[in-house]
Parts: sequence; C-alpha cells; structure tokens
Amino acid sequence: MNIRKKITSIFQKKDKSLREISAAIDIPKSTIFHNFHQIKKRQLEAGTDFWDTDFGYNFLIRLVISTVYIFAVRSGFGAGTLKHFFEMLNIGSHVAISETTILKIIRQIEKLILQYKDIKAKEIKFKVKEIELILGVDETWFDKMLLVCQELQSGFIFMEESAEDRSAATWDKHIKKTFVLSK
Repeated sequence: MNIRKKITSIFQKKDKSLREISAAIDIPKSTIFHNFHQIKKRQLEAGTDFWDTDFGYNFLIRLVISTVYIFAVRSGFGAGTLKHFFEMLNIGSHVAISETTILKIIRQIEKLILQYKDIKAKEIKFKVKEIELILGVDETWFDKMLLVCQELQSGFIFMEESAEDRSAATWDKHIKKTFVLSK
C-alpha cells in the first residue's frame, strides 16, 4: 500500500488515537497529524474532497499528464503557463504544480515518447527487410531555398534541407546524409 492510501485509510479509523494509528500503519504521528490538518484545510474549499478519493486522485493524474502533454510537449507552452493554469483550477493543494515539477513531468513524457519510438523502430526493422520507395526531389523557395525529398506514393517527406545551390553535388551530399543507400 502506498503512503497516500495509508494516510487516506487513517481518516476512516475515527475510533483510534493518532498514536495507535501511527503504530498500526508505521507512519510517524507528526506526518499523520500534518496530513489530517491538510485534508481538513482542503475540505474547506467546496468540492475538493472529491480529489481525496481514489477515482478523483487518478483523474487528477490523468488531468495533469494530459495537460502537460497537449499544452507543453505538443503545443510548446512553458511550465510557467501550465503552473498558472493549474493554479486557476485550484488543484495545487492536491498535486505538485511548481514549475520545476512540471518541467520534470515534461522531461519524463519526452523520454517515454523517445523510448516508444525506439521500441517501434526495432519492431519495424525486425519485420521489414527491404522497402521499395519511389522518391521525388524538388526545390522550393520561401525565405531561402529548400531541397525537398518526398516519397511519391505516400506523400511522406523524408528530407527538407536548406541549401545555397541546387547542384547535383549538393543534392548528393544531402541525400547520402538522409538515406543509407544500398547497391
């Protein structure tokens, strides 16, 4: 049983003293006392006792991770903006919402995404021996010239590289950097 569940179970044992509860679940009496007052303080805010239930706690975890993923990892919002958002939701008394904690969550999510990518890449390499591609190359100009290499059947863009010229030597250098060519 994790410490949160232990502490939550304390308040269901109203007939026992703090000392008896402390001995029964092996948590210092001062920790139990502190958490008891924190819960009472949180319950003064209307509707926040829901977050102390298992369902509410699991919902908060999903809310925080989903928010960090969508707004920080995918959309580029900073930890300060997310901290402000969580403060507006008034969940700071139930979950850690400091900028440092949010940055740690961002790093964990990014690390898990990269691990997932590596796992899937290994699966693909194991299953696929050789892929036949039909590539098309072209140049496009926005503020500078870009060399673009696209798989024509799927539309997947394999390469977008800025270049000073569009000579065969430049193309060859960028294509070799992007692909491992077999003979």
